[in-house]
Amino acid sequence: MDRKLLDVPKGYTVEKIDVLEDEIHISIRPYKRNTAICSGCGSKHQDGYHSSDKVKVRDLPVFGKKVYLHVTKRKYRCPKDGKIYVEELGWAKKKEDIPLDFLKKFIV
Repeated sequence: MDRKLLDVPKGYTVEKIDVLEDEIHISIRPYKRNTAICSGCGSKHQDGYHSSDKVKVRDLPVFGKKVYLHVTKRKYRCPKDGKIYVEELGWAKKKEDIPLDFLKKFIV
């Protein structure tokens, strides 16, 4: 499935789509070549990759079905303070929120 058709955020690719009776679950992951933005210092990091986690982000409904993005978020060791941080997602406020970019399209 094309990432543009689904309006998946730039820098991410679709891994899997599960369509259930009343829900759609879309798993996405960042492209490996893209750098992560550290949630600790706000800088871009390429080195210091530690691990990753999946978070679930609620999106706008489609055809009366709830839509959830399952997003892989990378963890990095910040070279500035040595602590491990999860990458910042500018297009989503927090876990279970509707992505800001999608929401802005429908607010006048």
